[in-house]
Amino acid sequence: MKGMIEKMADNTKDIEKNLKYIGLDLNKIPEILQEPINAEMKPARNYEEKKYKVYKYVPISKIRILLTRANRMNTIQEKYQMASPLYTYLIPEGEEGILKHTLFLKMIEEMKIEEIKELEEEQKKLEKGIPFKVKYKENYLWQIYYSEYSKSYYMIATIEDLDCSCLFYLIKEQIEYQKTGVDKQIFVPISYLDYSKKYFSKTQIADIEKYLWEFTKEWPLMYEVYDKKENMSFQIVGQTNVYDIVTSIYKISLDTDEEANKFYKLIKALFILQTEFPNKYSFEARIAENGGLEFIYNMNQLSKTLDYETLSKFIREEFLKNKYICEEQNEEIIVLEEKLEKLKKIEKEKTEEYRIRQKQVTTYLECKKTFFGRIRYFFKRKTEKIEEAEEILKDGEKEKINPEEVIYDDKEYYTIEDLINVTKILERTETQIKNANLDIKAIESSIERLDKRIENAKSYIDEIEEHKKSIFEFWKFVNKDNLLRTC
Repeated sequence: MKGMIEKMADNTKDIEKNLKYIGLDLNKIPEILQEPINAEMKPARNYEEKKYKVYKYVPISKIRILLTRANRMNTIQEKYQMASPLYTYLIPEGEEGILKHTLFLKMIEEMKIEEIKELEEEQKKLEKGIPFKVKYKENYLWQIYYSEYSKSYYMIATIEDLDCSCLFYLIKEQIEYQKTGVDKQIFVPISYLDYSKKYFSKTQIADIEKYLWEFTKEWPLMYEVYDKKENMSFQIVGQTNVYDIVTSIYKISLDTDEEANKFYKLIKALFILQTEFPNKYSFEARIAENGGLEFIYNMNQLSKTLDYETLSKFIREEFLKNKYICEEQNEEIIVLEEKLEKLKKIEKEKTEEYRIRQKQVTTYLECKKTFFGRIRYFFKRKTEKIEEAEEILKDGEKEKINPEEVIYDDKEYYTIEDLINVTKILERTETQIKNANLDIKAIESSIERLDKRIENAKSYIDEIEEHKKSIFEFWKFVNKDNLLRTC
């Protein structure tokens, strides 16, 4: 430790220069840096420490400074356990105090004034307005936390960090505040602070992420941003395609509970329609003139821009349109049902006729195998049936198509549930029509095959009867192998 102090003496000029720049007199520690700190941190488990959710303008005077021997990449618990107030590093009392003071002087020696000046310029810009993306370059260096227990802000700066510009900037500004009484506010991310849930619940925030991914195919970043008067806005930043593979950034700023509620209801309704009925509803997210998002519904090559104000009208129009189509399709279903029943009856008659013809041919083929069988067949009368047709068993006919009824009283406003229900009915009627047409086509094909078979069987039977003019001619016909045919 002695060697370290001697080495530090060689760089006294750099230390004095840097101390002078930040305005810190180690012989007269400013009161603001000596105030007692009662920080009690109770971090929530499974918190995403590297994901900043809250950005605030925080008064310089409200931030207390702690130094920790933990690395910046360590957990908040580890940082807090190894943290001590800044003033314990400023006063070389006792062996531990001297060691801490020496480490602080080493940090002062390595301090870069240019980096602090860059922070000053950055915060001057942030005084006029927050960045479009909310987060800004190297914002992670601030490491400012908020304690619910003491209702205070704390910077937990690590002495191992190579870039301590935020620490020395804060010290410089706090010393300046004590001299002038001007309490400057800095725009910083608050580490380990979750959403307040003022506008959205935890579940709703997760829903918004899912909804926006559906439309943009990119996960958004969401922040609670507080202005200098502690007014909160919920800001969503993300990317979406503008052309081919070209993407652009959008930002949605929701400044009131009413705006947040309208936005949530809009994207939830569009998400439900697009995911429930992807073949009927598709919405495209585009960058709006104000840099936010607008949703376009493409229908018959005509585009509609939808927002919360036009959503109710859109739902009403779509409901009435789908209801009208359902009513038309129900009439078509009735016509198809009648046609289907007629075709089933024809198919049944054709099947019976073909069975009788087939029985005649089978009887002939059996009789011709023996001498007495041929004789017996020859003396059958032409108009006589070989065997009376047996009654066809009913084979479980398909259920009739029942048209879907859309029973709704006319009203000025329809809900998204109304539109979902009528669209589901529409899909079912479309399926019924499709299935009915397939059934009709199948039965028509079956009737066509039966007609052909009946015609062949009838021709064969007629040919047999034609040769029954004499027993000799019939006998000659039976013996001709080339005239033996099978239906």
